[in-house]
Amino acid sequence: QRTLNRQVNEGGNISMELVYAILNNFNEISSAWLVAGEGKMLVGKENVRHNGVPFYQDLPVSAGFRDTFDPTHESPSSYISLPVTNADFYFPVSGNSMEPEINDGDIVGVKRVERSEGIVHGSVYMLVTNDNRMIKRCYHDNNDPDLIWCVSPNYPSFSIHKNDVCALYKVVNRIENL
Repeated sequence: QRTLNRQVNEGGNISMELVYAILNNFNEISSAWLVAGEGKMLVGKENVRHNGVPFYQDLPVSAGFRDTFDPTHESPSSYISLPVTNADFYFPVSGNSMEPEINDGDIVGVKRVERSEGIVHGSVYMLVTNDNRMIKRCYHDNNDPDLIWCVSPNYPSFSIHKNDVCALYKVVNRIENL
């Protein structure tokens, strides 16, 4: 604040470092307005720049029945910024089906997998069906190529038909609930 006041009141130039700091800390400020004086000072909600990956606080992932997830129809609660991440989205975990590997209250980062054939045998995924959004360790069925086995340490394993999977996301990182 003091630096900005001094530069404005004394007619000095504002450094690009300060411009970047303002834009990085106040995502609702229009860069065109700040740099060139064009347009409105504040951008609409749909045009706000975000530094980070969308986090959906109100869409927990569990082994129970939940609403499906469609990122085109949902608004993130906030954004998570980590030095290195390749997650598309973050979700809180609800339930104990994957404990002790993934615990109730943890946050998982997930990356979209376009086709069920892309499942890496034994990796953890978030599967979205019409009725569920769940985290399970997934395996291809050795006898039926249309089935995926869903395994968790605390519940019986079950199979799901690939056509019943609306979306598939690989769990790529976890933020532990302390």
